[in-house]
Amino acid sequence: MGDRVKSVTKKCKGCGTEFHPKQGRLETNEWCSRECFYRSHRVYTTCRTCGKEFYHLKGKPRKHCSRKCWDGSEKHPPNFKGDKHTSGKGYVYIYAPDHPYVKDHPYKRVAEHRLVMEKMLGRYLHPWEIVHHKDTIKAHNDPDNLELWVTGHPNGEEVAQIYIKEIFQLRTRITQLETELEMRVN
Repeated sequence: MGDRVKSVTKKCKGCGTEFHPKQGRLETNEWCSRECFYRSHRVYTTCRTCGKEFYHLKGKPRKHCSRKCWDGSEKHPPNFKGDKHTSGKGYVYIYAPDHPYVKDHPYKRVAEHRLVMEKMLGRYLHPWEIVHHKDTIKAHNDPDNLELWVTGHPNGEEVAQIYIKEIFQLRTRITQLETELEMRVN
């Protein structure tokens, strides 16, 4: 512990008692103890999830009394109206608690571009299927702007382009085989 200067006495801002501040903190120390500092900086608030009253420090506001209430508020907040949520990366997510791929996810949200593609196809997407934005704007989820890709193909290729390449390769091989067959016959 630091040495206390006995000749200097100060009056505590919180409780009013006189105390001797530590050396080196004569100008900055205005409270007799940490407890007194925290007691004078408490702000009481009502938890938005459970309604319980709790306190936080001035300048560090909180909306929930605990991590459990904060997690619960994200799952189904009391004022939830089915609004969209935009992630930090720019993707739009929609609350869809009945979707099969969110059963273990705490927030029950699905990317909007995947929901749009599922509606276009009339089925749920497989985990290996990727929905690509043609204009690279992640929040632009119009059906005309979306392409279905599959993992395992080079980046930048649409599924239709892959099939076109495969068809072209097969036609080229068929032409080669026909040429070889004609040479054998003649």
